[in-house]
Amino acid sequence: MKSSAICLLALSLVTAACDPKTDKKTVSGQSAAPDAPQGAGGGDLEPAQALARAAPDGKLVTHKLLDDKYLEMASLPLPDNWIVNHGKAFMSGPGNVHVYMFPLKTFMHSNDAMMQQLYAQSGNTMRPFTSIDKVIQQDLVPVAKKEGAKLVKQYDAPQIAASDKSFSDLLYKVGPMRQVFHAQVTEWTDKKGNPYMIVVHLNATDLGNMVSWSYSCHALDAPKERYEQSKKIVLNALANIRYSAQYVQAYNQNEMAKERTSWAAHNQRMQANKEAFEAQQRAFREKNDAINSAIASSYAERDAASDRTHNRFLNYIKDENTVRNPADGKRHQVQTGAPQYWMNGNGQYVPSNNPNYDPNRDPALNHQPWTETEIEE
Repeated sequence: MKSSAICLLALSLVTAACDPKTDKKTVSGQSAAPDAPQGAGGGDLEPAQALARAAPDGKLVTHKLLDDKYLEMASLPLPDNWIVNHGKAFMSGPGNVHVYMFPLKTFMHSNDAMMQQLYAQSGNTMRPFTSIDKVIQQDLVPVAKKEGAKLVKQYDAPQIAASDKSFSDLLYKVGPMRQVFHAQVTEWTDKKGNPYMIVVHLNATDLGNMVSWSYSCHALDAPKERYEQSKKIVLNALANIRYSAQYVQAYNQNEMAKERTSWAAHNQRMQANKEAFEAQQRAFREKNDAINSAIASSYAERDAASDRTHNRFLNYIKDENTVRNPADGKRHQVQTGAPQYWMNGNGQYVPSNNPNYDPNRDPALNHQPWTETEIEE
């Protein structure tokens, strides 16, 4: 199934706060995963034994998530015929089932006038956090409606929220923080009636005179006949991610060393209120980057590369290519199917499968100049 609503949502949620990397390898372990506890409401998470017997998926085993140095970051339970970090997808199963991860979006809010002024001068806009339901209605629903999709139902996923909190609890923090974690499952249908699911992870941190909060999403794209079973497998996996204590410990030691160095330099540079503000801003950025990079750094590039990843994803869904006109540097979308595209100054293009073809010599087209474009990978 190709869900254009998922594509549009993925692109709308791309942000500079995301810190992903791509082309990292993952492997599957062979030990059986622990039983998943029973959930509540419309999003029940089945026990591991029940999932292991669910055809056409295989036996439930532990899959490892590795970083770019092939160190184990975490593990999660999936059937043995599923794979993680499969090209554009975070994980994939048999029957054209794919799960995509949307990058982290971060926000902050403060009632302090000086902080509001400094934040505005940096070119950013504050956004207060009220509830995860409001975030879904404000950010996801309008984008889905543009593509003719609609929200069918949503329900809390407390086990997934608890898993997110367990990871945050392992991370080094500058000082005591009040944090809340939420997770909701949202189920949708596109304009053709095909189902898809988006799991929204959200956390908020009270830093005294400011609140920082962020959210990210996992999106399930599966055919109708595979959707319900795949949904249970994905929810179970997200609720039972286990993080490597050794990996987190090494990360925390490095963060503490950077914190000490950073504070020494900071105390030499800053004074009074500006010092306090900059310290809180740095803590906000580093802690949110820690959550994002530790989870996502093994399967997405940084910043501009993230844009390319999601552009390739959108092109895959829409059967399009992105080309760049070297005459003006502008990018354009074209239909796939040709190894060569020529474009005029009006954005019109001519596809060609003949390497010797030149529309500038074509009597039917030579009334205007044509430039050969570059196909972006």
